[in-house]
Amino acid sequence: MRLHRTYIPAAILLFGGCSHTAHVATAFSNPKSCILQRSRPGGREFSNNVKIICAQNDNNYDDYEDFDDEDEEEEEDGLDDLVGKKLGINIGSQLPALSPEEIEDIRIQAQATLDKAVDGRLADIEKLREEMEEDLSQSRKRMETASQLNVQYEKQNLMEKIDRLSNEFLNSNADFREGTKKAAAADRMAASSGRGVDWGSWGSVGGMDVVLGPSEGVLLGSVAAARKRATLEEDDGPPAVAHDNRVLVVVDEKKSKGSDRVLGKLKDLLQEAFESEIIVDTYGPTGNNIPIGGNNAQTALVFASSLNDRSSLENLLGRVLKRTAPIAGSAPGMPPSHVVVVSGLGTERTNKMPYSMQNLLGGKLDKLREIEQSIIAISRSRIVGKQNPLDYTIVKFGDIASSDDKDASIDIRPGDVLDGEVGPNAAANVLLQALAYQPYARNSTLCSTGSLPEGATVEWNDKFVCLSGPELLRVDVGPGVSTDDAILDPKYEQLAQYVQEWAATFEGDRKGTGLTTPVLVRKSRKPASKFDGVVERQGVRILFQTTNTGDRYKSASEEKIEEKERSGGGTVKKSSKPLTTKSSKEGGVEVLVEKTTDGNIRVRARRCNLDHKTIVKEMSEGVIVKSLSRAVDAWVKAKDKQY
Repeated sequence: MRLHRTYIPAAILLFGGCSHTAHVATAFSNPKSCILQRSRPGGREFSNNVKIICAQNDNNYDDYEDFDDEDEEEEEDGLDDLVGKKLGINIGSQLPALSPEEIEDIRIQAQATLDKAVDGRLADIEKLREEMEEDLSQSRKRMETASQLNVQYEKQNLMEKIDRLSNEFLNSNADFREGTKKAAAADRMAASSGRGVDWGSWGSVGGMDVVLGPSEGVLLGSVAAARKRATLEEDDGPPAVAHDNRVLVVVDEKKSKGSDRVLGKLKDLLQEAFESEIIVDTYGPTGNNIPIGGNNAQTALVFASSLNDRSSLENLLGRVLKRTAPIAGSAPGMPPSHVVVVSGLGTERTNKMPYSMQNLLGGKLDKLREIEQSIIAISRSRIVGKQNPLDYTIVKFGDIASSDDKDASIDIRPGDVLDGEVGPNAAANVLLQALAYQPYARNSTLCSTGSLPEGATVEWNDKFVCLSGPELLRVDVGPGVSTDDAILDPKYEQLAQYVQEWAATFEGDRKGTGLTTPVLVRKSRKPASKFDGVVERQGVRILFQTTNTGDRYKSASEEKIEEKERSGGGTVKKSSKPLTTKSSKEGGVEVLVEKTTDGNIRVRARRCNLDHKTIVKEMSEGVIVKSLSRAVDAWVKAKDKQY
């Protein structure tokens, strides 16, 4: 057999299946052909095929040439006789077998090597993950810092723009403001002592709360009365009657227990509080001894328990609120423009203990409630331009204690919600604030309990701010975290943003909110006020929308009348009663996030978008207030760990 190849460095012959040593033929570096010589070592024939394995070290060689059929036919080498023969040594049979222990050791070592490699790779991956998290955290911090700087920059630009516009507006209206300064100037002592003005005269001018400051002939009563008096003095007609600072008190000390102690304290407080003398005229509720026109007093203080019933109050005010005839060509006198009614606790809770027992015999609390409703109706029924304006304040006290406790524990709330006694000094101070200093007490109902020792100080403005709305909820969040070099308080800003996002859940689809009334969510327009003790204020207004309930409900007879009017059939009998217009204000809840002058943050919810014709939606208010309370509590718990 002849093998033709072109450049074979070496060839090794392997004889499979042979237990004897085979001859190895080596082809040298550049032979033209290689002839395999067969031999019979030991005198035995080869039985298996011969396999040639070539080891090539140089890449510069040609491919094998194909066998030549002619050479194969010319020369028979006899290799076919090797089929079935075994050559070489079976090395595996000569090696000793591994024991199970050795096999297990090898497996354990291999597993340990593999585990070590895997653990090393996992450690590298964990280290890479930590580095990526660190880079991400630093990137977030840089973004937050940049965002805060942008907010500060934009706020500074906005404040500069507001200051510029404010200065331009003030400069353009300097002459006008100088002419109306008396009606718009507030007492400079308001922020420090809690006193609004020398004497109480508040109202609304152009949608803004205004206070009548000190001037000659200062008036008690409403700001409308003050403006009317100023108009009379500016006219060329006869001058108005000169007014003293006078308070008219109607009380029966035998029926109103403890009233003597309260009035004694109140008179002393009046004389101490003001430079000018305050005249207090006291009359009994019976007879005709009360002067017509109230002797030109600015304020009337009436103890409801001294009256018999509602008609007694109506007769009393019918006499006191009459204008007196002019004397010697002078202008007519000015009756009281502010009535303060002192009532009792429980008049709106006669179905609950212990007030149900107090009302059991004689209906005492029902009579007091009728008197309260009477003064409200009289105040709201005044005809603008024909009758003098009239403000009211209803103050509800419990039993008058013999003296005040040593601890100052006075409490003030809107409506009729408190229980307990009130000290004479505490009651006198509450009446003084309602008479003279607190604009939120005008046209409001409040209740008060507790005590106030002599010389104790109270933040009266903060006590009475709950009457604005009135207030439905107050949650104290704690102090802010602003520093001297920071423009914004991050805790206050985050809470304000959180409240806005919470309020947005009520708008649109009400499913899951619990509200039965559709609402609109708008940004609050109520600015910060030093009078309220607030330096920063943000919030939202959740406004109730019109539905087919409440004042829009129509009975069957009203629907028939409207149907006849639309169809043009039949005649509709017109009523002789004047047509009363229904309120377009449906009510709502205003949520305010405030930062007070002492650095604390609080959340308040108050009623808004309503007047005396609005039907209060107590169920919807309750749903909103309850949801707000839970949301703020959750926010506080989450942020306590951060701050």
